[in-house]
Amino acid sequence: MHAVILSAGDGGRMGHHTEEVPKTFMEVGDRILYEYQKESIEPHVDAVTVVLGYRHEAVESRFSPRRTVVVEGWDEYENSESLHRALREIDDDVLVLNGDVVVTRDAISKVCRAHERADDRSVVACLPGTQTEHTAVQLDDDGRVVAYGKIPGHRHAGLGIIDEDHLDAAVEHLRNNRYEWYPTVYEEIETRGVRIPADSHLEINRPADKQAAKERLPLDSPRETEPTPSQTRRDSSL
Repeated sequence: MHAVILSAGDGGRMGHHTEEVPKTFMEVGDRILYEYQKESIEPHVDAVTVVLGYRHEAVESRFSPRRTVVVEGWDEYENSESLHRALREIDDDVLVLNGDVVVTRDAISKVCRAHERADDRSVVACLPGTQTEHTAVQLDDDGRVVAYGKIPGHRHAGLGIIDEDHLDAAVEHLRNNRYEWYPTVYEEIETRGVRIPADSHLEINRPADKQAAKERLPLDSPRETEPTPSQTRRDSSL
C-alpha cells in the first residue's frame, strides 16, 4: 500500500502558525505534525508521497520528505487536484490522509482490516454519530457512501483507502473536478464507511485546535480486541 498525505494548501485559518510552512510541517509542541503522521502510517504502507504546493521549497529544504509531488499554481485549485496529481504516479492501493489530521495506529489498522474484508471496495473512515458542524459522509443501509459535503452525516475523518482497482475511475473523477474537495471521489467509486473512535483522531483547522493537539499528542491508541463477526458487520455499515 502507498500512502498520500495532502499538504498543498496554505492553511490560511491558522494565521502566523503557517507563515513559513503548511500545517503538516508546523511544530506542535516539540515535533512537527508530519512526524506524528508518519509514525502512525508507516507500519501499514510501503511508501509515502507528500503532495506539496504552498512553501514547498521551505518544506523540501528543511525536512526533505523522500517522495513529493509539487502542485504548481496550488492556489488555483482545490485538493482534488492534489490527489489527482499523486494518484497518476501510483499503481497500488492508496491510503489517503489529510495533511492536518493525525490518527492512531489502531485506527489505521481498523481501516486496513475493513479494506481487506471489503472485496476490492474502497473504504473511508468517519467518526461515530450524526453531526452538521464538519464535512460528512452519508451512507445507505448497506454502509456505502452516497453523499459527501457540508451535510448531516458521519464526520469525515480525513482518512481513507482507494482500492487499486478504482484508481482509473478515481483519477478521471478528480481530473474532472479539480476545483472541488477530493472526498467526492468516494461517491463515485464503491466505498464503504468505517467508524473509528473519536478519541483516536484529531484535526487542526484553527489555532485553538493546535493548542488542544499539544495536550493530546502523542495520541494513545485505544486497546482493541479482534472484532467478532457481528461487530465487523456493524463497523462496515455504521
